[in-house]
Amino acid sequence: MKCGFSSVENCAQGYEDSIAEYRDELSIRRFLQAVIDDPQIQQAADVQWFIGEVAAIHARFSSLLEGGFQVTGSWGWWERRIPRVGGGIFLLDVRDAYGVDVESI
Repeated sequence: MKCGFSSVENCAQGYEDSIAEYRDELSIRRFLQAVIDDPQIQQAADVQWFIGEVAAIHARFSSLLEGGFQVTGSWGWWERRIPRVGGGIFLLDVRDAYGVDVESI
């Protein structure tokens, strides 16, 4: 995942794939939230470590979205903004889908 949660740094350098790919990479976040919210999981011994690790990654990713463009109709905070820096097809997709231009890498 380039902009998902295994390599947030790639997103920091400017996302270059399509919006469809970006959304697909973010889809893991809904799963993570379901895991975090599950009552049985919350009773697990290592759950606080897991939640802490996810929170650290989210803090970095959230900071990348702060200056990005707001998107309506989204489920979670991670879907409510588009990264402010991109390249390649991402630039064209954002312009076509939302009528805005992201900063080019």
